[in-house]
Amino acid sequence: MPQPERVSPKHENVMDVTVEQLARVYAKAFMGVAAKVSNTEALVEELKAIVADVLYRFPKLEEVLKSSLVSPDQKEALLDRVFSKAASVHVTNFLKVLARHGRLELIRPISRQAEKLFTEQSGIADVDVRVATKLDDDIRQVIEARVEKAIGMKPRCHVTVDPNLIAGIIVRVGDRVFDGSLHTHLEIARRAMIDRATDQIETRPEGFVSAN
Repeated sequence: MPQPERVSPKHENVMDVTVEQLARVYAKAFMGVAAKVSNTEALVEELKAIVADVLYRFPKLEEVLKSSLVSPDQKEALLDRVFSKAASVHVTNFLKVLARHGRLELIRPISRQAEKLFTEQSGIADVDVRVATKLDDDIRQVIEARVEKAIGMKPRCHVTVDPNLIAGIIVRVGDRVFDGSLHTHLEIARRAMIDRATDQIETRPEGFVSAN
């Protein structure tokens, strides 16, 4: 099912790569636990629900869970009170592990990474597509077909409209970036012109010095 297109803001928050990498480590551990139960997808959705239905609705609770002034034991007790009846034993225990390691502030990125891992295991890849103008259905299908051929997985495209691209498209699949934007091509051409001019000045400086 096609994902809705988004308009890119002028100033976009830069994702902390280190945090995401650490979150992925914990997400892999979570997926290892989930793989031992009958329904991995249910546990992934449960972790997402904790972010969407609890952390967003009760920001003060999240502040307590993140606080260095609250001991791990106190956080575990709080997790028991809040989640013991609402969440599964597997998810509650995982949150307690995060508490013991002082990593409860990673719940949000861990949830994102767990969802990514699940989609990868299901043969689906989340793909970020940046375009200058809104895509029509035919062009979108062509892009999805080419991405699927390139990565060998079914793409789930998240399209962002970014007028700054001028024209063209940028496709990001994990750490891989396919940049076909006019903005990038113009920048490459500009740098090439500067490099050629610099090279000419350095190799034939007499041609750029006026004779008296």
